[in-house]
Amino acid sequence: MDAIRIEHLTKTFGEINAVDRLTLNVAEGEIFGLVGPDGAGKTTTMRMLTAIMEPSSGDAWVAGHHIVKEAEPIKEEIAYMSQRFGLYPDLTIMENVNFYADIYEVPRKARSARIDELLAFSNLTPSSNGWRGNFPAG
Repeated sequence: MDAIRIEHLTKTFGEINAVDRLTLNVAEGEIFGLVGPDGAGKTTTMRMLTAIMEPSSGDAWVAGHHIVKEAEPIKEEIAYMSQRFGLYPDLTIMENVNFYADIYEVPRKARSARIDELLAFSNLTPSSNGWRGNFPAG
């Protein structure tokens, strides 16, 4: 079974073609890397494969799940670490958490318990309504 299967994956931003009909397979257990210069489409490809961004066209499956039709199971099975820090320094921790909860459409009813769990896991509960800009280092 392929861990990743990509067929003609494409992402455009207006006139810019960031990923152009990418097709590849990565076998289960295989080590694979995306290498290329800035602007080559590596990050865009990873965002599509992690179900963070929808493709303009084409299809892909990660761990047997379609990246658009079955996005949530992908998010539960993989991890993705962006090269840039993903929090906004002008927002508090709670403002950042609620911002991302809105983006990922976390239901309001489930949000409080999930946020409490996240803050406890990351040891940020004591400071969750403070800190603007200077987030604690690793």
